Amino acid sequence: MSQRLFGTDGMRGRAGEEPLTAGTLHRLGLCLALRLKKGVVLLGHDGRESGESLVASLASGLTAGGLDVDIVGLASTPCTAYLTMAGEYCGGVMVSASHNPADDNGVKLLGATGRKLEAEVESEVEALLVSDQELEEATQKGEQRRRKQLVGEYVSWLRNEAFPELDFGGAKILVDCANGAASQVTPRLLRAFGAEPVLIHDKPNGRNINDGCGALYPEVAAAAIQAEGCALGVSLDGDADRSILVDSQGRVLDGDAILAGLAPHLENETQTVVATVMSNLALENLVSSLGMTFLRTPVGDRNVAKEMRDNGHILGGEKSGHMLFGPEHGFRGDGLYTFLKVAECLWKQGARGPSFETMFKNFAEGYRDLPQELRNLAATRRESLENLPNLAKEVELVDEWLAGKGRSVVRFSGTELKLRLMVEAENQDLVGESLNRLQAAAQKDGILA
Repeated sequence: MSQRLFGTDGMRGRAGEEPLTAGTLHRLGLCLALRLKKGVVLLGHDGRESGESLVASLASGLTAGGLDVDIVGLASTPCTAYLTMAGEYCGGVMVSASHNPADDNGVKLLGATGRKLEAEVESEVEALLVSDQELEEATQKGEQRRRKQLVGEYVSWLRNEAFPELDFGGAKILVDCANGAASQVTPRLLRAFGAEPVLIHDKPNGRNINDGCGALYPEVAAAAIQAEGCALGVSLDGDADRSILVDSQGRVLDGDAILAGLAPHLENETQTVVATVMSNLALENLVSSLGMTFLRTPVGDRNVAKEMRDNGHILGGEKSGHMLFGPEHGFRGDGLYTFLKVAECLWKQGARGPSFETMFKNFAEGYRDLPQELRNLAATRRESLENLPNLAKEVELVDEWLAGKGRSVVRFSGTELKLRLMVEAENQDLVGESLNRLQAAAQKDGILA
């Protein structure tokens, strides 16, 4: 078993293979119980066929460690996170591989706040998991309970507390549920806000999650929204913690465009937008033109959240559509919350009923990314750049060549064994040539599969 199991967004792998086997997940549950010591843990899963069995293995370990377990069943990561925070839970676990294919799955560990478990604590749990230490089970085993009805509390909170005044006034709203975790709750939620829901890919069968739909394929929703005559649209990923928006003309707004649209309405003394190294240079230029500060962090919403928490910022996110809104939302990513936040922004500007369509077409109007391309290349192993001499040298040369005209980002994925090469520049020719040079250098270093 690899000694590094948890990446930037939990532990991922192929369901049924290490580390996502019954024995290892039972041990993980026991490790977590030993770390948390006492209390109740909430478990949820997305729409994969392996979800229930993986939850069962984790629950058996947690109860063996003396903790009680509430199983909410099919629920989004944001729903599980909110319920963990709002209830009397010592922690939560979400079984999901987010936007990955159906054969994959994963585990996200949540603290009592509903946010991802602190990196230090997660590392302690992981170290115990991969050790040879014999783990002693509790003499008093915990209990398991099914708590599906808790999902209603998430809907009630969004409707009555988070956005108490927002009303779509009958506007038709399209949602691509990615055949995932939000498939059941979304129509109920939209009707609560006075919308007419039009759902696509909302029938998870265990095998179809993220299959040609959802946040990785926003063009699907862009085509559907025009065919259905909807005012607004959103594409969620499998566990619904990220969203990509589309307007009635089929315009696609990713995380950078959402930040660009919200930034002019930012009401916070720090006047800062936080994004990652993957956000487009055009967003940085726009934020700077507004007289605001633009900060970049390493990839991962955990890094964005830390910067925001430590320095009092209230708006941040990732280009992938994972948005964070500060203390008001507990620094937790939520695709539906993001959509409602944008709708609230329009509502505050006077959008009512049919006018939502017109005003959304003006949201982030004129924002355009600089040409950008991301190559995800299968790798043989993860290495620091200093151990890859050809790639390290080429990164230096490419950055010198692009100075003032663009930039590059080279990193290994934290959730998959892939080398990610990203370049953005003034034109596509610069992007393509830079990527070719970087990929060739990586090939020389023997890092590509």
